[in-house]
Amino acid sequence: MDRGDVFSILAALVIVSMLVLLVRPPIAEAGPEAPEIPDPTPPVTISPTQTPGAPFEPTRLSYATGVWDYPLCRLPGNLTLYGGSDPPWKGTQKIIPFAYIEEGRGGITEVFHVPYAVWRLNCSVSSTVRPQAAHFRMALVEFESGTVVEGADLHYPGSIIKNVERGGKDFYLIVSVDDVDSYRITLETLPEYFSTPLG
Repeated sequence: MDRGDVFSILAALVIVSMLVLLVRPPIAEAGPEAPEIPDPTPPVTISPTQTPGAPFEPTRLSYATGVWDYPLCRLPGNLTLYGGSDPPWKGTQKIIPFAYIEEGRGGITEVFHVPYAVWRLNCSVSSTVRPQAAHFRMALVEFESGTVVEGADLHYPGSIIKNVERGGKDFYLIVSVDDVDSYRITLETLPEYFSTPLG
């Protein structure tokens, strides 16, 4: 390996680091709920491109502070209509996490864009103080129409997977928790969809 290759790799790593810092949104702080209308913010785009040699870093999603312009701001009354956990993906393919949210409280996330035709929500819930009372509810909402695409209603700690076959759109999550220490929702896809995004 000559010096030109080393400098090219270092330059690529610096560029990727700068892009990660620009794309990663700041953590939202809870503020007073004033009736002012915030400026609309563009959705977070989850980019499938990665520089050779640089590991792919999933995007961290955070809660939005102003959701007055969202088409749906409350969870549907009966999330059990969306069923239990979907079956895991078959085969030995590598599962690629591309975004996640990790919290201990409920809320509504910022809008995010998913460019993959097939992906899934992998939810895990932890509760140690009162596990018998733990309750996790989640809805995936398509931003444009306000349609609930997937939902989950989980009593007690545990995990649930929801497969989604709708991509190339903007989404957000509505989450409600009771007696939950923390939860993590990881957005995942498979290599064949990761390498051919819809846009």
